[in-house]
Amino acid sequence: MAKNENKEKEQETTQVTTPTPDPAEEAKKEAQAILDAAKAEADKITEEAKAKAEEEAKAAFEAKRAELEEAAKAEADAAAAAPAPAHKMVPVRLFKDNDKYKDDVFVAVNGKSYQIKRGETVMVPDFVAEVLDRSVAQDQATANLIDRQSREYEAEAARRGV
Repeated sequence: MAKNENKEKEQETTQVTTPTPDPAEEAKKEAQAILDAAKAEADKITEEAKAKAEEEAKAAFEAKRAELEEAAKAEADAAAAAPAPAHKMVPVRLFKDNDKYKDDVFVAVNGKSYQIKRGETVMVPDFVAEVLDRSVAQDQATANLIDRQSREYEAEAARRGV
């Protein structure tokens, strides 16, 4: 019987000394595995979402580009089909001499340019005639200012005895 008791004690000792897995460690390992799997899944979903968003953005860009190109083409077609607005034509004759006022006059309005020959009566749109009239008025205002400033300067110089 002593032998049986010794065998039982050895079995108990063997059982006691055999390490049993710690439930907390097992739970930590399992939790880490779940977290790693979740992170991998989240990365996969994020990459798929980025790819989808990029595709949608490209499609939207291309659709908007096509829309703008179509609108520009329609506008160009409409502009080409519409007759140019008729402007009232008026006669203009610019002073000519053989010195300062001998060259043609260049006028540009809204991107359209006109070259007007001096010394001849020519027909120009009314808005070109208006630009020429304003130019003459500005030249006259400048000449008047120069005269007034010259007179003031001469008066001040005479007052100071210079």
